[in-house]
Amino acid sequence: METMKDKNEIKIFILYLMERIGYPLSLNDVSSILYQENLVSYFDCGDCFTELVDAKHIIDSGEVDQAGNPAYIVSATGEEIAIQLNDQIPTWIKEVSYRSAIRNLSFVKRGAKTDCTKTPIGNGKYSVHCEIIEQGRKILDVTLDVDSEKEADKILYNFPRKPEIVFRGMLALLSGDRNYIFE
Repeated sequence: METMKDKNEIKIFILYLMERIGYPLSLNDVSSILYQENLVSYFDCGDCFTELVDAKHIIDSGEVDQAGNPAYIVSATGEEIAIQLNDQIPTWIKEVSYRSAIRNLSFVKRGAKTDCTKTPIGNGKYSVHCEIIEQGRKILDVTLDVDSEKEADKILYNFPRKPEIVFRGMLALLSGDRNYIFE
């Protein structure tokens, strides 16, 4: 994959990624997402992140990551920049980085909640509704009709235990990137 070198492009991209994820991230979180996909060198990421903090486009959230490092959010001006200039970032880079973020940042850390219910629909069949809500926004909302209560109960048992895998699988299949499931 191609590594971004232009500092302005990297800064816009960091703002875009942090704004899209929508909750506090440390420099380590951001750099691990970008470095894993070889999108930005570790040093370029650190330099650009620091410059964004200095320019107050990224601000301290008052939270810390698991290692005790400060976590940051995008400021109002940073969000404006991310929205206005994100079309300068190639679509494939946006997609790859978001998938990397989904893989690397657990749903628990992201504050995601799951809900899964079953409703009888007759003839021994059930409708199962599953959703993932992250930061007050539904990121997955699906209803399946299944042939038995036993099958519905399996879904009710498994979905809350592995929502990342369900989300990742659906994202991969619906976007046409079946290899993504096995990465």
